[in-house]
Amino acid sequence: MTTISVRVDDGTLRDLELLREDAKADRSEVVRRLLDKAIKSAKLERAMDLLRERKISVGKAAELAGVTIYEIVEVMPKYGVHLGYSVDELRRDIKRISK
Repeated sequence: MTTISVRVDDGTLRDLELLREDAKADRSEVVRRLLDKAIKSAKLERAMDLLRERKISVGKAAELAGVTIYEIVEVMPKYGVHLGYSVDELRRDIKRISK
């Protein structure tokens, strides 16, 4: 594991300390968890942007976001991305293709 350093303002440090107390974990663990969530969120947002621009397929978006096709299809409406057919129709098509 690599160590990194970061400067934060006083408000961010206070918020971090509150999260640390709630989590009953050390500061490094809390920062790792927050960074992990932020990276996952950024990957998903990037995949949604590319999918919305029709630059990648649903499968590629799922791969970039590190989730399954089913998971990506379920979050697409939250990002304003629509397939043109329902999750049930997608599941049916995937089953048919995989036979």
